[in-house]
Amino acid sequence: MDRKDIIIIILSLIIVALLAFNYVEDNQVLYQTVNITDTFSMDVPLSSNVTKTQISKHMHIVNDSQNNIEITSLNLGNESTMDLIEDGSKYLYTQESYKLGAEQITLSNHTVWYNRKDNNYIAFFSNETTNDNVIIVCKDNETMARMISTVSYH
Repeated sequence: MDRKDIIIIILSLIIVALLAFNYVEDNQVLYQTVNITDTFSMDVPLSSNVTKTQISKHMHIVNDSQNNIEITSLNLGNESTMDLIEDGSKYLYTQESYKLGAEQITLSNHTVWYNRKDNNYIAFFSNETTNDNVIIVCKDNETMARMISTVSYH
């Protein structure tokens, strides 16, 4: 092998390395910490396509269609029994409907439900101290693992 061939091989390796670096950099997901409720936060991917729908005074759904994430939250605090019955039953119905046809798995040391038919990972969070109830639905298991590993109650 002469000197010219060695230089061509080295240049080729450098070009391949630069292309691989740019590919990884372009596909890296950036996260930000977001307060889902006043007392519940977690890291979520940055997105330019997020909508928030108010279901009731205490319940809302955040939909990130760019990252295929849906977050339902319910925080009743010290509300009346009627609010608890109405909003609580909506929340429980939503929670149980996600479990139908799904299998229980573990991601980031947290129990998660995986629905093969819809390719959804579903995580449920409930905290009696803060009264937070949160459902996270995500199509990507790495994104879900990152989100649930950063959950914080405050």
